[in-house]
Amino acid sequence: MGATVSLKLERYGFYPAGGGRFVAEIDPCPALKPIHVGLRGEIRSKRVTAIVANLSGRIAVREVEKVAEMMSLTSRGTITDTRNSPGPGNIVLVEVESEEVNEMFSSFGRLGVPSEKVAEEAVREAREYLVSRAAVGEHLTDQLLLPLALAGSGSFTATKISRHARTNIDVIEKYLPVRFETKNCEDHCLVRLG
Repeated sequence: MGATVSLKLERYGFYPAGGGRFVAEIDPCPALKPIHVGLRGEIRSKRVTAIVANLSGRIAVREVEKVAEMMSLTSRGTITDTRNSPGPGNIVLVEVESEEVNEMFSSFGRLGVPSEKVAEEAVREAREYLVSRAAVGEHLTDQLLLPLALAGSGSFTATKISRHARTNIDVIEKYLPVRFETKNCEDHCLVRLG
């Protein structure tokens, strides 16, 4: 959209301890450029990453194995076992790379929830995305609305328009002189700034 952004993770931070830290460097641009992202296109790859902080690395191994099994992945995935966090925590990430966009699905580990269940939650979201031809998943839809409004134009295809996204649209339209249009199609939705 025009701005150059770099992010550097300095420290993980998981609920309830928190304490995570990242540094963002943003080179401003005169104005955001509109984006127009159509259908997703061909899937190029699917990957899984599991991160454990101050916990047994076996948790991440079980998550990666479960995702690989459920999504028929040939790669073993990536595991990060770190002590660079004020408290314990875990996340599993499933990344789907396509011609138009990379989409990420995540699930956080929670006390008393088996590793396999955490992995299944991320896979469920990835599968919902993969059965559509949309470029953007449910959660990325929420995140693209404000930049699109600030650019003043643009469009993208989404898996669905959640209640959260509809609320975001309503709030943005109250504060900025823009109007969003959403249209349900066969296996995706179209979001356009009208």
